[in-house]
Amino acid sequence: MTCAVSEPVRPVDLRCALQAAPRGLNDLRPTFCWAAEGRGEAVSFRVQLAHKPETFEVETAWDSGWQNGNPGEVQLDGTPLPREARFFWRVSFRDQSGHENHSDIEQFFTGLDPADWKAQWIGRYFVLPAGREVPQDSHYDNRFQARPADHLRRVFALAAPPKRAFAYVSALGLYEFSVNGRRIGDDVMAPGWTDYHTRVEYLTYDVTEHLQAGENVLGALLGEGWYSGRIGHNQRRAGNHYGGRPAFLCQLHIEHADGHVERIVSDAQWRTKQGPICYSDFLAGEMYDARLELSGWGASGFVEENWQPVEAFVPEPGAPRLDAARAPMAREVARLAPQHESIGESGERIFDFGQNLAGYVSLLVDAPRGTKIHLRHAERLDGDGNLYTDNLRYAVSEDIYICKGKGPERFTPRFTFHGFQYVGYRSNTPEAQLLEITAVAIQSDLPISGEIETGSKLVNKLISNIFWSQRSNFLSVPTDCPQRDERYGWSADAQVFWRTAGYFMDISAFTEKWLLDMVDGQSEAGVFPDVAPTKPLNPYRLTPQPGAPAWGDAPVILCRDHWLRYGDAGLIRRMWAPLCAWMDYIARENPDGIRTQAVHNNYGDWLSIGPNTDRALIATAYWIHLADLMALLAPVAGQDPAPWLALARRLRRGFVARFWQGDRLSGDTQTAYLLALDFSLLPPEHLARAAARLDALFTAADGHLQTGFLGVRHLAPVVCDWLSPQRAVDLLLKESYPSWGFSIQQGATTIWERWDGWTPDKGFQSTAMNSFNHYAYGAVGEWIWARLAGIDWSALGPGYRRLSLRPVFDRRIAPLRASYRAASGPIRSAWRFEEETVIWEIDLPPGTSGDVQLPEGWHWKGRRTFAVNAGPHVLKLDAT
Repeated sequence: MTCAVSEPVRPVDLRCALQAAPRGLNDLRPTFCWAAEGRGEAVSFRVQLAHKPETFEVETAWDSGWQNGNPGEVQLDGTPLPREARFFWRVSFRDQSGHENHSDIEQFFTGLDPADWKAQWIGRYFVLPAGREVPQDSHYDNRFQARPADHLRRVFALAAPPKRAFAYVSALGLYEFSVNGRRIGDDVMAPGWTDYHTRVEYLTYDVTEHLQAGENVLGALLGEGWYSGRIGHNQRRAGNHYGGRPAFLCQLHIEHADGHVERIVSDAQWRTKQGPICYSDFLAGEMYDARLELSGWGASGFVEENWQPVEAFVPEPGAPRLDAARAPMAREVARLAPQHESIGESGERIFDFGQNLAGYVSLLVDAPRGTKIHLRHAERLDGDGNLYTDNLRYAVSEDIYICKGKGPERFTPRFTFHGFQYVGYRSNTPEAQLLEITAVAIQSDLPISGEIETGSKLVNKLISNIFWSQRSNFLSVPTDCPQRDERYGWSADAQVFWRTAGYFMDISAFTEKWLLDMVDGQSEAGVFPDVAPTKPLNPYRLTPQPGAPAWGDAPVILCRDHWLRYGDAGLIRRMWAPLCAWMDYIARENPDGIRTQAVHNNYGDWLSIGPNTDRALIATAYWIHLADLMALLAPVAGQDPAPWLALARRLRRGFVARFWQGDRLSGDTQTAYLLALDFSLLPPEHLARAAARLDALFTAADGHLQTGFLGVRHLAPVVCDWLSPQRAVDLLLKESYPSWGFSIQQGATTIWERWDGWTPDKGFQSTAMNSFNHYAYGAVGEWIWARLAGIDWSALGPGYRRLSLRPVFDRRIAPLRASYRAASGPIRSAWRFEEETVIWEIDLPPGTSGDVQLPEGWHWKGRRTFAVNAGPHVLKLDAT
């Protein structure tokens, strides 16, 4: 578990602007950060940038010089970096002996300045209805009024191969980019989802090696995606939320040997034609007719027949701002073979891939020309073993492939994805041979940061279910679900889950991107929205739907989480003004200190299964919590915390006066006490009584939870601290309804939206809202990591420079092993029982320390609390 003593301290996990390899910068004075691994102490550090990876020792583009200590980050000072450049960079340490150790070399692109863009938005000419040709029973007519994907190409000539060539690419919709017939990059669903009326992101590609002397071709496939395709649940306006047709943007900068730079841009010189993708839509699926393939269309020498000129235009209501991508793009991250095959009542072959996921199916078939293959997707089977699709609502989730009949042929959808574990396969000809079928999972390709395993199969399955729900829903934005006609970035779902999410993946860049989505949806009055991006939720509003308590509050909570997890002050400073605007709005609308006004769609403890919690109590509790967090963040932003501390004191007095009624809280629910105890809302004289009431409510519920989305995050932490660690583990291991274990017993491979998504007595819950891949109830993961593994952040040293180590030991989940790549470096924790003792092994990265608090009943050399320094420790703990 521990590093060898001989391993020297070295920099690892380099990030520029929060990304491992950004393909464009929005700030030309970026912040560089890194972690440390190994043994010993870095007494000084150095950051170097170079134009070539082999020139660090002889010539650099920027050099921080040797500086004392190891702060883990440095911002570029002096002259801003130039645009249209690629840099290589590394970090070096000197240890106590004067030895120098270098990191691996990483790279980044600086991208374009807004003024550098000369390209025009281009697309296929616009024909009504819905941007299609006149209906005439062609391959492209469909009941969804979905558009076929466009093929775009531009031919140009070069006298000689270039010295350097960078392509800057974006789309209103989705694109797949190619040069001379070769796909560039492995991104899917690029460039992701933003409020396209405000801004769109672009990516930089180095295409130097793909260009040649003579004729060259730039190519693109263009799909509708979030821009004009169907997204959301409003069937009165299912698509066209941002525009009626997708558009493409490309700017290729070619540097010749003599230093001259030539630009090939998207403009009216490009040509377009429809091809085999008859339509591709998130909710409808994709139809691909291989007989219509345009063989060689992206390569040189192709003869264009019936290709049409594109139209260059300015998108309504105006061209969006172009930003470099702030987070990793979505990619294919896992491939799963089927675990079981059965036959449905209709003769449909049903494949079970053993895991609910977001993605699509790739298949290899050998069939006669014209064979039509249907692929239907579902999360569950019904009682008769057929695909259960009623919960998809208006999402058809069917892909159709028509074979060309020239031997084995592969189909992988381009511009759609589904939420599924089961796939139904059928063809219209018995001669069709299915040679291979594979489920392909996609997600925003965030680095995996944590792994944890226990001795409990149930807990391990719960951990896996949480991870796969996060993987399925972190796709450009943190969506609620990947399968039905919704897939919004609901903000309360995100904020209750964010601490858990940060253990499994590096979400630093993803957080920044989505917080900006929230800011894009913020009103002039300071109101954050319920979802981000905002447009599809209520397409008839002229302004975004304003956020409810706990929903609109999400940016404040995410900023706190980001600061304590990553120690990144830059994002807090950039977000400070929007956060203050939201807080001012709440205070302005609720001068009496009780949050009952401007609560909008006040959802309360969404989908709770017990008595309803007083919504004014929840709203006010969150307001107090926000005031506390603003006081924490104020010094980070260079502001005075005093006004926020005063606000919190005033609100607490009002909370007690309004909601503490005799010897209990208004409503007397689990969630009410969970919030009051976790947010420290009550004075000391009421704490014991509040804990006793919580205990009584659990006893009355036979030890079961009764919370919804808002209460669930606080369950295990509060029960652990205020009742007992054993009671918290009892909750975790419960298998009867309602519990996490109950869904696992019913075959869940992801977290369900509802505790009763399916029960033996009632079967499936309402078809109107019943997702089986919804991460909110997975918020218990933070307690598993922070308390069972004992790896938690501390406000005394953000970014895991200082750790809170408060493990919980329980034989029912022993042994436990966890590793987490924190902003400061890799952290490991493992414990096991040996007869009546616990052996706890912990390993902290260089330059860090930890504050240990052992659970009651355990001690180390007579102590329950003590400090540990960096490095490995093996502690033999005895029972008191």
